[in-house]
Amino acid sequence: MIFLIYLCNWLELLGVALLVGGMILLGAVVAPTVFGLLPPMSTGGEVMSALFVKFNSVMAYICLGMIGVGFLGKLRLEGFGNRRRYIEGISLLIILCVVVYLGSFLTPRMDDLRHQRLQDPSHHEVVEEFAWG
Repeated sequence: MIFLIYLCNWLELLGVALLVGGMILLGAVVAPTVFGLLPPMSTGGEVMSALFVKFNSVMAYICLGMIGVGFLGKLRLEGFGNRRRYIEGISLLIILCVVVYLGSFLTPRMDDLRHQRLQDPSHHEVVEEFAWG
């Protein structure tokens, strides 16, 4: 029984580490490298856009599944017992909302705006919405 609790805890922490670490890695390491190696800004933008779409639509949901399975497993095995579990649940609910917003709403909208901006750069409303989006 204690092994299952440790396994669920490990699964949850692995999901959080991959999610947060992936976001930091994309923003702090990959983006400067891509924009430094690919001279035209549009080429680097296309590469980063493809990476963000893949991360936010695939990897983030995989991590979210790992976090959810780990948390629900711990909840089933240990119960709601203490205040720490409530705080953990609320924190994970916030992470869930942010990931779903990024993957389902913000990333597709930004990708659509980027395609509209590339098709017609003189369309000022799209450029302004893309910049402040």
